[in-house]
Amino acid sequence: MNCDDVKLGNLVSLKFSNEFKSIKLGIVTDLKKDSFMVKWIWYNKLFFMDNEHQMFNELNREYLLTETCYNKKECLDSLQIVSGNL
Repeated sequence: MNCDDVKLGNLVSLKFSNEFKSIKLGIVTDLKKDSFMVKWIWYNKLFFMDNEHQMFNELNREYLLTETCYNKKECLDSLQIVSGNL
């Protein structure tokens, strides 16, 4: 993904591999010259073992559905724009 293409309101996906197409989905909530913020709204419960134990469920909700800041100069290949502005 080219991080310069990121726009406020974009739906983005964090991918792990072809087996797990998306492990997290989020919305770009803040956009600055050198960075952007993603508020994660969904995670793949199978990948993060949500159904294995109540502890995973609680930890996943607390730590996976957070906001993450990404530097545009260090953009991850695993991030992809899923849709345009929402």
